[in-house]
Amino acid sequence: MSFFFYAVCTLGVVLGGVVLLVLYSLLVMAHKGEECLDQLELEMLNTYNQTQLLKKSEKSKKRCAPPISDLYHGGTT
Repeated sequence: MSFFFYAVCTLGVVLGGVVLLVLYSLLVMAHKGEECLDQLELEMLNTYNQTQLLKKSEKSKKRCAPPISDLYHGGTT
């Protein structure tokens, strides 16, 4: 075996290791990105639910119209 053969084998192993390391890094970053997106979606959903609850509570406090049953019965029950 010649020096050239050992150099090619060593270079192949090193380049293969670098390729595997890059692929692993990309997979880890993609997984971490998905976790961040999931967390952001949960925060947005919680914020939306909280604003909806606030709107409902404000609507219930500001009732100026009579209930629907009063409208159908001519104002008296």
